Amino acid sequence: MKKIGLVLSSIAMFFALSTGATAQTNSQTLTNANAIKIAASASDHFWNALHGYKKTPCTQGTFNYKGTPYTYLCPEFDTKAELTNYLSETFTNNAVEKGLTKYSYITYNGKLAHPVGDGFSMLEWTKSKAKLVYQTSTVRSYEFTVPTVDGATVKRTVTFYKAGTQWKVNKFDAAFFYL
Repeated sequence: MKKIGLVLSSIAMFFALSTGATAQTNSQTLTNANAIKIAASASDHFWNALHGYKKTPCTQGTFNYKGTPYTYLCPEFDTKAELTNYLSETFTNNAVEKGLTKYSYITYNGKLAHPVGDGFSMLEWTKSKAKLVYQTSTVRSYEFTVPTVDGATVKRTVTFYKAGTQWKVNKFDAAFFYL
C-alpha cells in the first residue's frame, strides 16, 4: 500500500511540476532578448509571405490583374487562411489584415497571389540591440539598432501587443528594411 501511495504521490508531483513549467513557457515574458527573437521571426515571416513560401520554393505562375503583374504563392500558402494562420504566429490579427491589404494580396482563380516583386532582408535582426522605450501591461515598444548586411546600422521601432499569453508584432512590415 505504501508503494502505491508513493507512486501516486510521485505521479501527482510530476504533473504539478510539468504544469507549472508549461504555464511558464506559454506565458512569454517580453525581455530585450525575446523582443529581438520575435522581431527576427517577424522579419522571416514577412519575407516568407512576400516570397510565397517558407520551406520549399515552387514554380509560381504569373498573370496580369488590372494592369499589374501578379504571382501565385506556393501550395503551402495557397489560400488566405493558410497565409493568415502562418503570419498570426508572429503578428497580431490587425497587422496581418492590414499587411495583406497594403501589399495587395488577392485570391485569383481560387489561389492566393500578390504583385510580382523581389528582394531579401538586408537587416540582421539576430545581431540587433533592443531598448525598451514604452510599456504598459499589454503594449511594449522597443527601439532597435539593427546591423545591415553591408555593415551599416538602422534604427527601427517595433511595437508588440500581448495577445493572450504571447507578445506579437502589431505592424506587418515593422521589421522590413526601408529608407
